[in-house]
Amino acid sequence: MSGQTHISSQIAAVKIDGIDLAPEIRTRLRHLIDTLPDQPARLRVMGHVLLDMGLGSLALDAFGRALLLDDLDPATHLGLTRTYLQNGSRDIALEHLEIAISLRPDARELRVVAADLVSCCDRMKAFDQLGAVLSRDPDHAGARKGLAALIRSVITSRIQESRSSASKVATDTTHIWDLQDHMPERELSPPQPWFLN
Repeated sequence: MSGQTHISSQIAAVKIDGIDLAPEIRTRLRHLIDTLPDQPARLRVMGHVLLDMGLGSLALDAFGRALLLDDLDPATHLGLTRTYLQNGSRDIALEHLEIAISLRPDARELRVVAADLVSCCDRMKAFDQLGAVLSRDPDHAGARKGLAALIRSVITSRIQESRSSASKVATDTTHIWDLQDHMPERELSPPQPWFLN
């Protein structure tokens, strides 16, 4: 066993993005990102590799450096979108996706991804994105699938709303009947002729 291996095994691992990395590996990866040539394409490739490994914070460094070199590159904004989605920052991811769409307005697949991102909070915006794709290409499979899923979610939510309001009415009615069940009963007597009253 070499001294290098012995020392490395004694250093506590640092947990980054759910993956345990020794501090020396983390330092080497950061140094690798810093020493890559000033070419956004290479930095993007490195960012995607780091994302595939689950190392979002290091990928963010790679994409960030690529963004500093060329902030009008839609591929870099897509990489940042993917990074922020993996980190759980949907709003920032959506901002970068909208920038990528503005830089490549003809990229229909970007609009489909944007519709998927915003469908949970702003369905009309999602409809607009999918409508923009389908107006240019009515046979776009991704947009049609996204539209179907969006319509299904709207219908499902409406059905759930109507069920909850119907159950609320049924619950209120049941409550009234329960109250009447606890009221004192009137004695039933045979009907009396009207002249005896």
